[in-house]
Amino acid sequence: MKTLPKEFVESILSLFPEEAGYFFEALSNNAITSIRINVHKKSTAFENETPIEWCANGRYLAERPSFILDPFLHAGAYYVQESSSMFLAACIKNLPLPANTIALDLCAAPGGKSTLILDSLPKDSMLVSNEIIKSRVNVLQENLIRWGSPNFVVTNNDPKNFQRAGAIFDLIVVDAPCSGEGLWRRDASAINEWSMPNVLLCEARQERILQDILPCLKPGGFLIYSTCTFNELENEKQVEKLVLDQTVQPYPINIPADWPCKSNDNFQFRFLPHLVKGEGLFMAVLQKPNVQDDSNKHQKRAGLNFVSKKLLPELHIWLADPLSFDYFMENDFAYAFPKSVLPEYEIIRSTLYVKHAGICMGKFDKNGKLIPEHSLAMSTAIALQIPKFGLNRDEAISYLQKGNINPPNNGLIGWCLAYYEGLALGWLKVLPSRVNNYFPPEYRILKDIQIG
Repeated sequence: MKTLPKEFVESILSLFPEEAGYFFEALSNNAITSIRINVHKKSTAFENETPIEWCANGRYLAERPSFILDPFLHAGAYYVQESSSMFLAACIKNLPLPANTIALDLCAAPGGKSTLILDSLPKDSMLVSNEIIKSRVNVLQENLIRWGSPNFVVTNNDPKNFQRAGAIFDLIVVDAPCSGEGLWRRDASAINEWSMPNVLLCEARQERILQDILPCLKPGGFLIYSTCTFNELENEKQVEKLVLDQTVQPYPINIPADWPCKSNDNFQFRFLPHLVKGEGLFMAVLQKPNVQDDSNKHQKRAGLNFVSKKLLPELHIWLADPLSFDYFMENDFAYAFPKSVLPEYEIIRSTLYVKHAGICMGKFDKNGKLIPEHSLAMSTAIALQIPKFGLNRDEAISYLQKGNINPPNNGLIGWCLAYYEGLALGWLKVLPSRVNNYFPPEYRILKDIQIG
């Protein structure tokens, strides 16, 4: 560990005087790798590893494997996520959310918290996964598509733009951009970027983000605010300002007393490096007062270009429960979106920039047949009867590198899923004399490896 900035050391000595020695010593320890299992994509990946206390699907790993060379990762069987941040699952579990919850992950890239939120919400809900920085939106979209849930929308908007949609959200998660003090154990080089002026810059940015997005929270709705830093300016002081303004109020939650996080009030929680296996985290659970709000009076809804009845049968054959979706066209692509939350999606679509919504099914050819997209292959809503082309590990790696696949000898022909250990990796099209690999080139494994 590099020499810590003097002002940071003084701050920790002030915040945790009795524990500071243990705190500083822990910053020199190696970071522990953790993953979260996708329960909707059954696999043997890491099922026997040590569970994470606050997340039923989280696992600590004894060592860090080569994730990029694991077909299970590309199939969406798990997500590599820092363990402390999975505490979000416990917070959401403690909230009395409605059956059709509309949630927003405001600062979402690269997608760890978004995939966790999708697994934590009631079944017929919708997550708007937003990333403010345009260059980070593609990786967010990729990770959400890989996870497989159809109940999400990817957007790229400034927080203030959401006010055009009105008070539409039952839950808003703000994992705010911060000075990153809690990640130094994982990335010691980040110490060089720390300064008190940067802390103050982050504090001002966080305050603006919160003020801009809170009008979009429904009366009685919940805000979960988090950072991966330690100082009070970016944590408790931000929450204190909101509570003093009566914008929100504390919402205490019940967690086991033996969990190794610090909390004096049960609505603000700190994860410290000498107490947990994960990294530094601050998280607060807040609720908007249940007062009258007229901001939804003039909500607009987009006029979606719904797929014609003539083409619907072609889409229905690809999904396990096709009648639970509505279908619309966008830029020549057909999309399937859950009926349960379509009205809320229409509001989002009419007021914000949407990058992706639901399942991108694909394009129709001149004969009205679907040319399927990768989003459909990865979806947990895909029909079970879709033909499958089984691959061993070597073949799966070759497929993920956009390599050649040998034709099958079982008479399989046409579109089929490239399948590895019971999970889809993407599309193949089997022709009489060859197999076309339709794995998206932008997602392919670029690293050359020795297989076998």
